[in-house]
Amino acid sequence: MRRIVLVAPVLGAAMNFACGSAPEGPSPNVILISADTLRADHVGANGYPRATSPTIDALAARGVNFTSAYSQAPNTAPSHTSILTSLYPSVHGVLQHGQVPDDKLVMLPEALRDAGYQTAAFTQLNGETFKPGFDTWHFIESELQSGKGLGELTMVTDWIGERTAPWFVFLHSYDVHLPYAPEPDYVDMWAADYEGPLDPNITRKIVDSINGESRASGHLEFTERREVTERDLQFIVDMYDAELRRLDDIYGRFFAQLREMDEWDNTVIVFLADHGEEFGEHGNWGRHTYTLNEELLRVPLIIAGPGVPAGQTVEAAVRLVDVAPTILGLVGVENPQYFMGESLAPIWDGRERAPRQVLAERGVETVERALIHAGFKYMDDGRLFDLTADRWGTVDIAADNPDVVDRMATSLLDWMGQFTALAAVVRTDGEVQLSEEDERRLRALGYLQ
Repeated sequence: MRRIVLVAPVLGAAMNFACGSAPEGPSPNVILISADTLRADHVGANGYPRATSPTIDALAARGVNFTSAYSQAPNTAPSHTSILTSLYPSVHGVLQHGQVPDDKLVMLPEALRDAGYQTAAFTQLNGETFKPGFDTWHFIESELQSGKGLGELTMVTDWIGERTAPWFVFLHSYDVHLPYAPEPDYVDMWAADYEGPLDPNITRKIVDSINGESRASGHLEFTERREVTERDLQFIVDMYDAELRRLDDIYGRFFAQLREMDEWDNTVIVFLADHGEEFGEHGNWGRHTYTLNEELLRVPLIIAGPGVPAGQTVEAAVRLVDVAPTILGLVGVENPQYFMGESLAPIWDGRERAPRQVLAERGVETVERALIHAGFKYMDDGRLFDLTADRWGTVDIAADNPDVVDRMATSLLDWMGQFTALAAVVRTDGEVQLSEEDERRLRALGYLQ
């Protein structure tokens, strides 16, 4: 595999090497957990009042909790590729399911493997997109009614138990992705009194009807919105929360097994989501991919383990492209030269106080972009939001703040210029090829018509 050497740095970050708090002694193991479609604001450590996430909350208390972490895309394939490559979607070129990163890219698992790590992925992600760099790759079948979601993680602990070298595990599942079909005990946690028309199996068809959409013809069409009450809408949230609590319980048993195996203290755990979900903030329910709204971009991010201080909360905006450089810094491995993210360690240890610029993208043929910086969010169509006063970004203040608009528009153009230069070196050809099995899985999750 050929590595890329850039002539010029990208926004001052591409030439950075890993920086962090790599401990002395044996190299720590690493687990990267992605809870697909998990909103940041439904995690207890981020202020959610329900007991949806006691295990995740305990992990946050053990490490650093980033309460304003942003995904670089509102859908699964580009977001996860950005996490694993530390590149933005316009650069790595994986914009939708079925696309594969160019083999010139060095992804996080490859950088770790080259440093002596054994690497494995246990995922419900499709096809070849996320296989590069992993020694072994396991698709997680589900026996649940919904056809998605984790069972007990014995295949993961069995693999860990057979390792002699330091190891890296990527663990991903669709537990809180539609359809929301929790088991009865979890339904009763928050919806035992519900007597409305919805069943505890919230499907894509149901949320489409609430949004006034139909896919019956094979194409997305607009129809009359289904009439629902506030309690019906709350029931949808109840089912989402119930799925999260079930997932959290599985993590709890998994973490307990790691302690029994004497792997806990020497393992860095990174917990995040690839994107969030819509619960009516901008009028729609149960959707992602289609906008760059806050409810889709804000995700949980928790880092705990060797080299990470305990009990810290970071409110500054950070990016998921920063995750891979942070992991490499914690284990003492240099970044591949073109990584665009930067380690988060300078934030948690107080060396960095200036706010980072956060950029997110969506779309394939027509790309939309958002730039978040110093409390403002600028959209490339000219809108501007003050996120400190307007949490979900619903009130456009561009007309009253032309100086801020000009400054952020100029910054966004700078980013786009850098994207173009680097994409010419590393991006994929963009062909979309799906196997029949990939199509089946993606259709079941509502990604395909």
